[in-house]
Amino acid sequence: MKTFRLLAIGLALSACSIEISDPTAAATAASQLPGATPAPTRAPTLAAPAWETLGLTGSLIYTQGAQGIKRLDLATGNIDSVFTPPEDAWLTAAAVSPDGKTLVMAYAPPPPAGEVQLGYTSLYQFSIGSDPAAAPEPLITRNDPQESYFTPAWSPDGQYIYYAHFIPVRGSGGNTFKYTLERIRYSQGGRPDILIEDSIWPRLSADGTKLAYLKFDTENFNQELYMADADGKNGSPVLPPGEFPSVDAQFFSPDGKSIIFNAVGEGRSPALSWLDRLTGAQIAEAHNVPSDWWSVTLGESKATRLTEIYDMSMYGNFSPDGQYIAFTSATGMHLMKPDGSGLTPLAPIDAPGTVEWAP
Repeated sequence: MKTFRLLAIGLALSACSIEISDPTAAATAASQLPGATPAPTRAPTLAAPAWETLGLTGSLIYTQGAQGIKRLDLATGNIDSVFTPPEDAWLTAAAVSPDGKTLVMAYAPPPPAGEVQLGYTSLYQFSIGSDPAAAPEPLITRNDPQESYFTPAWSPDGQYIYYAHFIPVRGSGGNTFKYTLERIRYSQGGRPDILIEDSIWPRLSADGTKLAYLKFDTENFNQELYMADADGKNGSPVLPPGEFPSVDAQFFSPDGKSIIFNAVGEGRSPALSWLDRLTGAQIAEAHNVPSDWWSVTLGESKATRLTEIYDMSMYGNFSPDGQYIAFTSATGMHLMKPDGSGLTPLAPIDAPGTVEWAP
């Protein structure tokens, strides 16, 4: 059995991106992305955002580590707080319900006085529009002090919450760990359904029939992009084995015919191994080494590169109309068209995390 290394579960955003990385660390790469227009420097309360001509509506809700959860109004450019965590809390990801009313977040409250925050998160819920300083309500809590729940995702019908579960395994031969991908009925509670072993980072297709996830090898720390039915059955790889040294942050196109993902390397080319990218207690992956957005049509094996920005800590989502992709990264929050063109800065950020569109 492999010696259990305490992997700070931030999954980075998590997880892979679900990495298991510290999403509260301030972004250090403030340079402008290649091909992007300069980021706006105006105060967020001034009249017209720099992207006004795009006619965007709704808002983007995104996590900011110790600063909590923010909301960018795409029509006005104003930024306000949705949830402000207390000091020493830990927040890695947040998912917006299909009706735009509820957040489910991977969150660890402040530890008791004198203890250190270790970042093992449970799942909590929070009503959007509540007092930002209000305490979130527990949804799924830890039984073991070293287990963690992370990267929550709603099913499109709002009936289920999908998430990844980090489980420490202790035995006479040593300590190790495992991951499971699970779901729970949001309205009814009850026991979680364990869908897939050794897997992380669930994302659902818009029609709710397909599940994209990362198959994780706990022996060599490799991860591969997979797809299954919504109940976890009939899983199969989306890409040829070893196509990229690391992938993460995947999400479906609105029509469900392709998957956008973040990847390290050029595709089918030599690159550093997983172990070469381990840094201390963190798992290095596409999330915290220079990487780009790629797309693959389901049923085909050849991936298409969308960007050449070599950014880090990337996490994205399609707009409701499918016309744009918003994503956060080490260099800020950005917008692009589905083919990777039209790269536009939206706002600076202080910590990598998740971003989702909301009404």
